[in-house]
Amino acid sequence: MPEKHGLLAFNDLYLRRGERELYGGLGGRFDSGDICWLRGENGRGKTTLLRILAGLITPESGQVYWRGREFAARLDEARQAISFLDERLGLCRDLTVEQNLRFACAAGAGGDVATLLEDLALAPLAQRPLRQLSTGQRKRVGLGRILAEGSLVWLLDEPANGLDAGNRTRLADLIRKHAAAGGLCLYASHEPLPLDGVIEMELP
Repeated sequence: MPEKHGLLAFNDLYLRRGERELYGGLGGRFDSGDICWLRGENGRGKTTLLRILAGLITPESGQVYWRGREFAARLDEARQAISFLDERLGLCRDLTVEQNLRFACAAGAGGDVATLLEDLALAPLAQRPLRQLSTGQRKRVGLGRILAEGSLVWLLDEPANGLDAGNRTRLADLIRKHAAAGGLCLYASHEPLPLDGVIEMELP
């Protein structure tokens, strides 16, 4: 019988890209408080797996479960509980940092903009349009969106890209606090973050 219990689980996932098989028979199970590092060479499907778990694409075969039931049966509930961050960030390039975060807070759990600016060291950039920021600065605003949404599950694709050592540590602290509060985080990254007790999952 497939393993489907836990907060977020998947069994026998199979996906192809054109004529190439990315993976087959992939499975995993994650609960509140877990932190998982998705590893694998470029092109092995780390981003694709995160997008499947976010409900954005459908695998060719296999099952995804949310709280023990098939994802499709709880799609709206799952999507409300999951935040996904990739290189597109889910932000408006023409709005300022503060405006982007205010919009995210209004659409999400109603977080405090001033606190987000402080926690992510973005206060000096608050009035600058997103398009004027560096890759690392934009990534921090994207992380602010994730925090503002207040979601139970974070799915982060290369969240440390463009971040210096200090901001990588800040990112790790945010993930650690999220897990300690009962959240779940799966992140894909070429390099480990300074975190203990991480579940490592390497895509074949």
